[in-house]
Amino acid sequence: MKRNHKLLNWIADRGYYIALGVCVLAVGISAILFVHSLRPARTEAPEDTEQQLVLPTLSDTWLPHRPSETKDVPAAVMDPIVKPGAKPTEPVRDEPEIADPSAPTDAPAPSDTPAAPARLQTVTPLEGAVSQPYSMDKLCYNATTKDWRTHAGLDIAAPAGTVVQAAAAGRVQSVYEDAMLGQTVAIQHDGGFVTRYSNLDPEVSVFVGDTVEAGQAIGAVGKTALLEIGSESHLHFAVYKNNVPQDPEEFLNP
Repeated sequence: MKRNHKLLNWIADRGYYIALGVCVLAVGISAILFVHSLRPARTEAPEDTEQQLVLPTLSDTWLPHRPSETKDVPAAVMDPIVKPGAKPTEPVRDEPEIADPSAPTDAPAPSDTPAAPARLQTVTPLEGAVSQPYSMDKLCYNATTKDWRTHAGLDIAAPAGTVVQAAAAGRVQSVYEDAMLGQTVAIQHDGGFVTRYSNLDPEVSVFVGDTVEAGQAIGAVGKTALLEIGSESHLHFAVYKNNVPQDPEEFLNP
């Protein structure tokens, strides 16, 4: 009984402080509960906050390449779109045109220029015996040089002053003094033929560019060929085709 009495006396002496502490504790608990009521729950999203979902982006180098526009893709590599059940058509190809044999052809008009003769038609430049034949495939004796050599023409013996005539129709190509064969007249003919008349008298009767007919006088036999001065008087007659010497006898005696 005595202990209870002391306790009651202690409470009575300190009752003011105990009541004040209880009040402070109640106020603190009330404040904590108020603040807690204002804080949103962890499981609820704030009403005024917008949540944005950020997705990871892929690198452009990882993505497969796709043409942005069809114009960048060549038409040759684009497959045609075929609907299900439809038969694909073959691409159009450029087929070569086949000429119609019955159609008229643009054949060239016939030329008015006659074809070049395959053989030169000639007449004898003068009458006389052959003193030295044509010889390009074997050597023959030269009375002037006293040796053996080829002979690219035909020597026709005739007295000096004998008239020499053109062997065929043509145009005078050149008139010149040859160092070995003397005074020479060259006449150009169709077909690539050229006839040459050498050992002529210096006074010839034609000029370069003149047109001559077969049998027309062009000069006279002379003694101007130093290479053949040891032979009797003659005409050195030669025939060339495309600058290649020919046997004159084949043209004089067809």
